[in-house]
Amino acid sequence: MEKTKTIQIRVSTQEKSAIQTKAKSLNLHVSEYLLSLHQNTALPPPLSEVERRQLEEVAQIGNMVNELVTIIHSGKVPDTYELQLVIEAISLFVKFHNQKR
Repeated sequence: MEKTKTIQIRVSTQEKSAIQTKAKSLNLHVSEYLLSLHQNTALPPPLSEVERRQLEEVAQIGNMVNELVTIIHSGKVPDTYELQLVIEAISLFVKFHNQKR
């Protein structure tokens, strides 16, 4: 379904903060959170602290990969140490994730 319409609502600072906090705790955008409430769909459980840290680690790995790609696109050869850091980060994350299964 194509979504082209917007809805604006007025809320207090506290309400806005509470809505944003709740959406973030469920790893949802505010719009996804509000639509799920409207549609009475089951909300996902909040992320555990471990899952939150894993998500942050994946984001950091993604940032490192993006930096390396930028270096490569500029015509430079990435530092071997930088490549080793990315490979080690990915390897540790995969090992940790596999232990959780």
